[in-house]
Amino acid sequence: MNKGSGTAALRRRFQIEWAVVAMIASAIIIAATLGGWTRPADDLLYDAAMRVAPAPPDPDILIIAVDEPSLQALGRWPWPRRLHAQLIDRLAQAHPASVTLDLLLSEPEADDTVLAAAMVRIDHLYLPVQFIQPGRDGRAFDRIDPAPALLGAADDVGHANTQMDGDGTVRSAVLCFAADKQARPLPHLMTMAAAPTNWPSCLEPERLRFAAPESFATVSFASVLRGEVPNALIAGRRVLIGVTAQGLGDRYPVPTSNGSNMPGVEINANIASARALGHWVRHPHVLAALAMALIPAWLLLLAFWRVRPRSVNLLVLGLAVLVLGTSIAALTANLWIAPGPALLGLALVYPLWGWRRLQATSDYMAGELARLEREEALPIGDTRLADADLVTGQSNRLSGAIGQLRDLRRFVGDTLAGLPDPALVSDGAGKVVLTNAAADAAFGADMQGQSTATLLAGIADEESRTELARYLADPGAAHIEFATRDGRSFVLRRAAILDAGSRPRGHVDYLTDITSIAAARREREEMLQLLSHDMRGPQAAILALLATDQGDLDRARIARHARQTLTLADNFVDLARMQERAFAPEPVIAADLASEAADSLWPVARQRGVKISVVDTSDCAFIAAERESLFRALVNLFDNAVKYSPDNGTVTVEIEAAQGALVIRIRDHGPGIDPAILPHLFQRFASEGKGAEVKGIGLGLNYVAAVVARHGGTIAGANAEAGGAEFTITLPLEG
Repeated sequence: MNKGSGTAALRRRFQIEWAVVAMIASAIIIAATLGGWTRPADDLLYDAAMRVAPAPPDPDILIIAVDEPSLQALGRWPWPRRLHAQLIDRLAQAHPASVTLDLLLSEPEADDTVLAAAMVRIDHLYLPVQFIQPGRDGRAFDRIDPAPALLGAADDVGHANTQMDGDGTVRSAVLCFAADKQARPLPHLMTMAAAPTNWPSCLEPERLRFAAPESFATVSFASVLRGEVPNALIAGRRVLIGVTAQGLGDRYPVPTSNGSNMPGVEINANIASARALGHWVRHPHVLAALAMALIPAWLLLLAFWRVRPRSVNLLVLGLAVLVLGTSIAALTANLWIAPGPALLGLALVYPLWGWRRLQATSDYMAGELARLEREEALPIGDTRLADADLVTGQSNRLSGAIGQLRDLRRFVGDTLAGLPDPALVSDGAGKVVLTNAAADAAFGADMQGQSTATLLAGIADEESRTELARYLADPGAAHIEFATRDGRSFVLRRAAILDAGSRPRGHVDYLTDITSIAAARREREEMLQLLSHDMRGPQAAILALLATDQGDLDRARIARHARQTLTLADNFVDLARMQERAFAPEPVIAADLASEAADSLWPVARQRGVKISVVDTSDCAFIAAERESLFRALVNLFDNAVKYSPDNGTVTVEIEAAQGALVIRIRDHGPGIDPAILPHLFQRFASEGKGAEVKGIGLGLNYVAAVVARHGGTIAGANAEAGGAEFTITLPLEG
């Protein structure tokens, strides 16, 4: 199995494990939502959310409390019912909207008639009925009504039973109590002013959204009795009369009590407020509840493919905060979204997926390490270290494998660095990722990240770029030769880099510097050109003259062709020698050397009547020169001037010293130099095919330029304004 297939297998394993985790987690979340598995935790979270977002109290409710100051002022409880009658008389004067006596007045007393007479003075006065479960003598419950006299004076009665959850906390209210299925349900005491019309639904508990403790308007029983409470505070309000003193019982834990208990009358005030303001807490539809429970877990499952492991912790925390925040925000709109199933899903998905992913990764690493240990490798280390437990053993093996790969990379890097020629390693995108010292020295050390094709095209000359680009695009040939802009020559070989699955991952471009070989090749071509053209021509002319049937041979022409052949040979041989030997000058008088060169051409010039005039104004200045090579160079220039001068013409040679240099000018009056060849005048065989006027001077002028450069001087050729060609040689004076 190669790397690609191994990675694909691991990814398939991850996908299968992910799907299994998703299905298991989803099933558990659905079961927890439908079965209420998290109800205890949800209730605790509901209590905490209620303390964060309590309901606003109904401002129309007024509690008249039987509190500690009232007990101190009026004596021990229970009080005589005449005191209750006096309170009712006070309330009748203030005209409240309704009065609810949240007091159990079930035992008849002598003062009942007085209290009953006061009760009839108030419209909408209600008394509680208590149901005790279980009842006596095997009954399901016992009903305890108010004393008969009081029952007849009340406008209506309602049940006042307090609904508690399994943990003993009051979170909901049952708005109706039914003795059996056939009996008409008895409404809750706090709904008497607006009794439920949908009787079957009122039998189900309604979850309360409690107001903060002691948030309802409350006055003391004794204060009202003494007339200390103005009628305006009571008028039009729904008045609840109940016990709030600590020692009298009737107190229950509620979500907002924060550890303490709330009096029953205040719980009933919350029920009345929820009935009036619609603060009953609703639950979402079962499908919506399932969706809201599943969404956080699925978001986390999807994030596993995109988020880094170190960020998953923050994501889990963020999703948990989001779930809780959503529940609190929904509670402010009287909707309770139980966060337990969603939090259970997050708590389940994260460790379960981490376990399965770790197991899959461990199995994959074990297989890959075993495969790596079986493969051939360089003898640079052993990956099998001493094992302890399973995880430590795998870590040791992984550390050994990484060390071996690191050593192998160093080995490859050192091998590449030791190559004598430039080498460039590029990735699949064609970017340079690795070079050696030879490449840095040849092309610069800033090649990292550059395109290999662009880099090579930038150093190649214009003539080589098209072929180079074609080779890089399709390196079908073994290699390609190209020249650089600075005159060097290279052979480029490109090889593909393949991974273990034989897929291309990049290229290695190896360049061999063949500048010296290319120069030798050019020398050979020039030699062949010399032999096949310049020297062959005069020899063929000599043979043609010898083959004529004329009685007298044209010896002069034969001699001229032979001399031309010798001159070409001498020039070429001398050029080769100059490249091999060091410069060995001697003091020479330039005017004498020029006169000797002119005298050597006197026979040739005399045949055409051409005069060579040497004019010396340098006062016989000395130069440091190699006499033989400089003499031959002057002869070449004088010979060309004579050759292209008209019959009976004059070749002028001027010698002068100016600004520490010796200047020699050779001027003729011939047709001049073809402008097309002027830029290439001193290149080897530059005259070939460049113009009929200058045939055959290519090697001679190249030789002259080489000799002048060897002497540290310069040479220039141009057409004179008066006609003809003019060559100017500048040489340093001898010190």
